[in-house]
Amino acid sequence: MIITSSANPTFKNLKLLTTKKGRREFSLCIIEGEKIIFENLERIEQIFVCDGYVITPNLRDMEPIVLDKKLFDSVSSLETPTGIIAIAGIPNQAEVTYPFLVLDRIQDPGNMGTLLRTACAFGFKTIFTVDCVDVWSQKVLRAGMGSQFKLNIIDTNYEMLTKHIGDCELFIADMGGQMASGDYLDEKDFGLVLGNEGQGVSVEIKKLPHTIVSIPMQNNVESLNVAVAGGILMYELVKVK
Repeated sequence: MIITSSANPTFKNLKLLTTKKGRREFSLCIIEGEKIIFENLERIEQIFVCDGYVITPNLRDMEPIVLDKKLFDSVSSLETPTGIIAIAGIPNQAEVTYPFLVLDRIQDPGNMGTLLRTACAFGFKTIFTVDCVDVWSQKVLRAGMGSQFKLNIIDTNYEMLTKHIGDCELFIADMGGQMASGDYLDEKDFGLVLGNEGQGVSVEIKKLPHTIVSIPMQNNVESLNVAVAGGILMYELVKVK
């Protein structure tokens, strides 16, 4: 089957998933590239390939739908498309686990993807997102290398966040705090908050009981990229000494 018209119903439904509204409505997202598709086969509902793309044997059983190049390129988020995309189901939210990560108004897809992948690596399985870039967009999925599918991601607001986290220990990344360390956690449930790239953590979250944690720096460097800082802080809070 080759689709050549943008009026085709199957293509129109695929195109909807390039928008946040469409992804939320159908609980589906688009992933790009054979590696991430192969790693998430249990979630794949349909594969699409660009006309002329030679699919590998391990994916041929999925019976891909062929799109002409113009249509395929209009759905891909890459300047140089890989030639293969898939529709995957977005996981349902689960119970909160500890430690968790709160991402407050993170806007850059690269930062978001890096933070999600790092959180997955260091055991921060539950992620709260508040007014952030959509974690299920193609750019963020690519930056996170599909780590989203291994996480419990809860998109929320400030009011509901308070209800979600209860009275567990909360660490906020900011300047002027104590050095981040797992030594003083005493095995308590805790969460780490990382704020917006330019404005930091919101006033609303800072109203909650918290401890500020910082990273000692030299040579008059005042701040780090949020994804770099987040990786260091997550590591320091969970590492075994």
